[in-house]
Amino acid sequence: MAKPAAWSKFPFLAFCWGSLALVVAAVLLMGYLVYPRLYGLGTVPLYAFLAAAGGFLLVLGGGLTLITLTSLTGMDLLYPHGKRSVTVKYLFPIAVFLAKLIRFDRAVLMVSFVKVNNSLTIAQAKRIRGDRILVLLPHCLQIDVCNRKITTDLSNCTRCGRCPVGEFIEMGERYGLKIEVVNGGTLARKRVASWRPQGIIAVACERDLTLGIQDVHPVPVYGVINDRPHGPCVNTCVDMDNVGQAIQFFKGNGG
Repeated sequence: MAKPAAWSKFPFLAFCWGSLALVVAAVLLMGYLVYPRLYGLGTVPLYAFLAAAGGFLLVLGGGLTLITLTSLTGMDLLYPHGKRSVTVKYLFPIAVFLAKLIRFDRAVLMVSFVKVNNSLTIAQAKRIRGDRILVLLPHCLQIDVCNRKITTDLSNCTRCGRCPVGEFIEMGERYGLKIEVVNGGTLARKRVASWRPQGIIAVACERDLTLGIQDVHPVPVYGVINDRPHGPCVNTCVDMDNVGQAIQFFKGNGG
């Protein structure tokens, strides 16, 4: 039986709230330790520390609250844009550490992050235009016995049907999408920087999606996790229905 969509978001949100609690505890401990010295220096340093600490916690707590409410309700509450980036930047590494500490499956946490990200992207539909959509595909979708170099020139693909790449090319032509096959995060970032898309459909494993989504923020990303019947990074495949949903979402918002 499939788990409800809300449950798939729970691990990431729960670990982020746990991370926020740790950050609050650390700030309070720091304040307790430095308070006597700051008090001795006068009220200005003391108030400056309190303002800085309070502002930092407010940004993290406010950002996580907006992310949680937007993800669970579908209402676009992500104002301003920067809060999402700052919150994830500081809390997600702590969440990964907490998951490792209690031996929680890191892959499950990353899948949950992708699910939350997709829900945030969908919630921001009114902000997104769909006329410049970049589809990023991992090179491992290409069948391993193929000797065609498609990371440098996608037209080298003969569309033989032995892997999904040809189908993606046809979808790109049908819907006016930019299709790129990349062999790593560095090349993916270069393609994003050079083409400046208004939205990205990214197919990859949960680890690469997690890193990539954070790297290209604030460009909205719809992540599609690939299937790996033969193990990681070799002859992977993807549920084309999920890809179709991502395309329809972006193209229904201005494309």
